[in-house]
Amino acid sequence: MKDLSQLVKGINRSGISEHKEKPVIDEFAKSIINRVFDNLAIIYPAWQYNWKTQQQIDGAKREWTKAFIENNICTMEQISCGFAKARKSETDFLPSPGKFIGWCTPSPEDLGYPSEQQALRKCIEYRNKTKMGIIINTKPFIVELVKRIDWWLMNSASSQVEHKKADKHFKEEYLNLVNSDYQEPIETVHTRLETKEVVTKRMSPQQKEDGRKRGTACMKDIKQQLARKKLNN
Repeated sequence: MKDLSQLVKGINRSGISEHKEKPVIDEFAKSIINRVFDNLAIIYPAWQYNWKTQQQIDGAKREWTKAFIENNICTMEQISCGFAKARKSETDFLPSPGKFIGWCTPSPEDLGYPSEQQALRKCIEYRNKTKMGIIINTKPFIVELVKRIDWWLMNSASSQVEHKKADKHFKEEYLNLVNSDYQEPIETVHTRLETKEVVTKRMSPQQKEDGRKRGTACMKDIKQQLARKKLNN
């Protein structure tokens, strides 16, 4: 049997339907399909169980091209994301077009954001501890998300309907922040250096009292050292 890379090059492109509304996407899909099939053959050694004849390969290419067009798969970044996940799949057999297209859409985790559940857990932890005056080190993404959440809605939910409404609200705010191309601020030496006033505002009453006691003890120790030094002189 011929190698897949040789077989796919013989496809009759005239059989691929044209969508005049999206010519750029159509051309991309048709131009990239050979490369997609070549890579699929490398990643999935059992591809021959799916495509055994030239006719089957031609039909598969037409369907995959249509799937790319219908789902707006129109950049190499999307295709690369799909192949990155394909290489992680633990099977020798080909994925369906729909499954591969799902892989082409980056998840928040792929973009470096926490998952929705991780974000919810971190938001609750950050909010609870800051209300208690406890300083917690967390990413600006979580801090920004906490500001956008309707916490009265989240905390007052008691019925199943209200919980669903709260879950929907959090998911919408989470996705809105992710889809806004939010970028974590680049930390510099200047952003890490905070004034005494800023630090004091974040301290709890107990932390302030402990600090006052340490300061008093330190001053007492200094006075004793000065007194001893005066006596020795």
